[in-house]
Amino acid sequence: MATHPISIDSAGGEYMEAVLVVAWAAKPGDPVKAGDLIVTVETAKAATEIEADRDGWLADIFFTEGQEAPVGAVLGTIADEKPAAGQAAPVATIAAADPLAAANASSFVRQSGARAIASPLARRLAAAAGLDLSTVAGSGPRGRIKKRDIDAALAARSDAPGGILTAQAACPASLAAAPATARQTVPTLLIHGFGADRSVWRQVVPLLEPGIATISLDLPGHGAEAARPAKDIEEIAFTLSDRLEEMGVQDAHLVGHSLGGAAALALARLGRLTVRSVTLFAPGGLGPEINAGFIAGLARATSVQALERWLAVMVGDPAALPAGYAQAALRQIDRTGNRGALAAMAETLFPDGTQGFDLTTALAELGVPTRLVWGKLDRVIPAAHAARAPAFAAVHLLDGIGHVPQIEAPALTARLIAETVRSCG
Repeated sequence: MATHPISIDSAGGEYMEAVLVVAWAAKPGDPVKAGDLIVTVETAKAATEIEADRDGWLADIFFTEGQEAPVGAVLGTIADEKPAAGQAAPVATIAAADPLAAANASSFVRQSGARAIASPLARRLAAAAGLDLSTVAGSGPRGRIKKRDIDAALAARSDAPGGILTAQAACPASLAAAPATARQTVPTLLIHGFGADRSVWRQVVPLLEPGIATISLDLPGHGAEAARPAKDIEEIAFTLSDRLEEMGVQDAHLVGHSLGGAAALALARLGRLTVRSVTLFAPGGLGPEINAGFIAGLARATSVQALERWLAVMVGDPAALPAGYAQAALRQIDRTGNRGALAAMAETLFPDGTQGFDLTTALAELGVPTRLVWGKLDRVIPAAHAARAPAFAAVHLLDGIGHVPQIEAPALTARLIAETVRSCG
């Protein structure tokens, strides 16, 4: 019986040595289809969903929920044929046929055996707050410490005499009034634009301050969510909200680009998530105008040459696009098979070449620190839409920049995100 490995080599451009297995979506012997979510792992900055790359049956699970695994290790296997009764390896055992995976797993467990079991995000937040993990009770599988446990521990500490503020406290009046640890327990959600996927933030994430933990989600119909498109901005918001709820995220700083900016505003309007701050890069929803030709070209391009021409529209200077960007983007579209989903979403979200949703009221009703960033050379969504920002919002118009500051000016993008996050705990 042929088997195929399930592994992860990287996640959103993060530099990491290990991941933590959060949840398996199937058990050994269960059938799986290509594109099905099969296991969720957590890195220092985000949760990553790993999908099956083929139809088959889940044969083995080598790392169970709550276990850390070295990057590149085989987490489990998919078999071409249904395992006979009793043939699938029991959960938490390492297949003898894969000595490398067994060696990696056993050595890593020995190294981490003396440590508290905690998600990488929980470890990061605890370290930033100076919190000893041995004093925290974990609510996850096998007592694994999660973000909510860090929040609870910090809240308890703030209630004690001489305690400190936590990220659940109200937004401080000034940076000086907020201790550095007060803003470390609320993740920053990064939402990409139309036709992209969560990897578009890969240049920005490493440049963010160490205290800023991020979660990057694919929009419906994009990336890992290619098979699940959405027909309108409300459905996008509900889908993102449901996924955050499944991840246990109850509050977040929101960062959105283009359609992702509109999604961030719709998510805030939905009211199911406690929003701490909002940073928007050329957001949709502030006016009817949009470059319909760009949207259609992006959704329908089938050659590198055609896609290169349309991608050049995004930037103020075509040289800002990384070498091979169009080829990589086209390969991603072909791999996910979401060209049809993008075309369908383009028709419903941008009917007759206009933005079919108005989020100016949602923006005006935000009661948190808000920042809008636009490139003056934006040829996709007019920079003039920035004039519709409410008086309380900070507005930045960038010289020489087009529609994608996260690609054209990643360091400045990271700085502006950090400044917004820092302004509220």
